[in-house]
Amino acid sequence: MHCLYSCPMSMTDGAAFILAPKLKALPLAHPFHETFKRLISDKDDHWTSGQWMTERAGGSDVQNTETWATYAPVESASSKALADGDYLINGFKFFSSATDADVALLLAKTPSGKLSTFLAPLRKTVVGDDGMPREVSNGVRIHRLKNKLGTKELPTAELELKDMRAHLVGELDQGVMTIAPLLNITRIHTFVGSLGGWRRAISITKSFAKARTTVGEPLWLIPMHLRLLADLEVKHRGSMNLAFFTIAVMGVVENDVSSEQAHLPRRGQEANIVFRALTATAKAVISKMAVAGIQECQESMGGVGYMDEADEPEFNISRILRSTLVNSIWEGTTNVLASELIRFLLKKDHFEVFAAWLSRTLALIQTSDLRDALTTAWSALQGRFSTKDQAPATIVADARRYMFTLAWILMGGLLAVDAERDSDPVTTEIVHRWILNGEGGVGDMVFRDIVPVRANDSVTAGGEEHLQWDCKIAWGVELPVNRASGHRSLQNAGSKL
Repeated sequence: MHCLYSCPMSMTDGAAFILAPKLKALPLAHPFHETFKRLISDKDDHWTSGQWMTERAGGSDVQNTETWATYAPVESASSKALADGDYLINGFKFFSSATDADVALLLAKTPSGKLSTFLAPLRKTVVGDDGMPREVSNGVRIHRLKNKLGTKELPTAELELKDMRAHLVGELDQGVMTIAPLLNITRIHTFVGSLGGWRRAISITKSFAKARTTVGEPLWLIPMHLRLLADLEVKHRGSMNLAFFTIAVMGVVENDVSSEQAHLPRRGQEANIVFRALTATAKAVISKMAVAGIQECQESMGGVGYMDEADEPEFNISRILRSTLVNSIWEGTTNVLASELIRFLLKKDHFEVFAAWLSRTLALIQTSDLRDALTTAWSALQGRFSTKDQAPATIVADARRYMFTLAWILMGGLLAVDAERDSDPVTTEIVHRWILNGEGGVGDMVFRDIVPVRANDSVTAGGEEHLQWDCKIAWGVELPVNRASGHRSLQNAGSKL
């Protein structure tokens, strides 16, 4: 899944998620029932949905919304269609993805000055003077399409809304609370899209390495290239664990059922708090890691990787990189999500609940050196969350380091639980590299006194054994005896790395 495709899919999925719990309280004739069926349909009658929140006055600061909704019900409609909403929307939306969608969820202010959530079709059917029905715009005028760096196939536009007919969704003046659950869905699609783009780039890079020779040797066996591929695999594995564990927690939240997996949070308050924290963390951290990972894949192919060949999109890493870059911005920049995470955890008893779950999860790790390393890091990070010795604003100022350090601990813990459950040697080597050797990791934005570069005696930090494991991690095979050396000066008989 790539951002190009995940944007309309995620917003459609999110719109259905918003509508679903509200249908029971609505009569069967209400147009939301038909809308929901179309949004979840896998047939030709399916609808897609947009999500219009960003305005000229600000991106993430939705309180600066300049779009207004006026209550003006259609009196003549005996059985209202979706295009006969009770509100008229007037305003301007600055970044409107899925401009070609069938419906859109959007925020607008009512006369109270507070935000509400609305659902509106982009088109409606009217009967002309000749008595013939025709489809027209529902008060939507496209000012211009955005000229973006990537995801060019997905139309994003500046839209003027003039007397757009819309339905209120949820309670009046509770717009942010109503639309917020949609963000969990779209953020999940975003980091899964990042993982997909990253995985695709790794696959292209590996295919290139298998076909390429340099200094007279196969590229895939050159030690330095092996090490790069193994490092990419370690980082991607850590991201995969966090991503799909977050999705598993979403299943606990949505279905409100308990799980047999001991490391999943308990349903109810604990699951809700853990899910909110994981969603923000996974979206921000994985999106950043994917960009760096894809760039490494591009560079590893030299000039071939830098080409932007429209005729060969299946091999075009440049296109993947361009389109993945938006994932660090889409649905909240890294700074926005880091700030959101810290403010959420410092609210009420959220941190205590989250900390209890994570401590319980780390205690499940049976390998003592892995468990001790992670619990030591987690204890140190917990201490920094205290507001006794510092103001909350000080903590928020360093929110990125808190979030990325937390992500490193989470990924390490999930890798360890996974390795011990499956007893897979490669996974075990990956988790040792992640936790004990300081390899892999989530980038530079961590507290370096908490996530240091370790050199542990139980794991070989280099040498022959490390190279053997590089090959197993990267290719799933043993390193051949007649392996490459990596440079002509080392190809003499007896020159072995």
